[in-house]
Amino acid sequence: MPIFKAPQDISKKDISKPSIFLAGSIDMDKAVNWQKYCEDRLDNAFNVFNPRRESWNSDWKQEIENEKFREQVEWELNALEEADDIILFFAANTKSPISLLEFGLFAKSRKLKVVCENGFWRKGNVDVVCEMYGVERYDNLNAVINKLKK
Repeated sequence: MPIFKAPQDISKKDISKPSIFLAGSIDMDKAVNWQKYCEDRLDNAFNVFNPRRESWNSDWKQEIENEKFREQVEWELNALEEADDIILFFAANTKSPISLLEFGLFAKSRKLKVVCENGFWRKGNVDVVCEMYGVERYDNLNAVINKLKK
């Protein structure tokens, strides 16, 4: 399965395969590496865009002038736009502000497949937005992966 991690060039993806972006909780590595879990369960039929950068440096200033930071954000936005589907995972006991931003940006896109664990601090908001805009919700990552594999 082609796996693209930020900042790899996603234009080299296999155009015969659908693309999945793995959006969701990272919280400066406070969240479990659920992206690896998804990579291990998705088969060779997908291009996977994983924003969890192997060379991330938490000392980088999160400012537009910082080239590495800007590269990361632009890679994520481009990959979100390019993806056919977006798995959006909100882990319990995280804040995930960027994931909430991405949720708002793509709520009407029909690309989102949302898993929001009990204990996520804004689960109620996520549930209401999903219901209002017809966003697909799943109880766990296995359920969404199985749906995408069908």
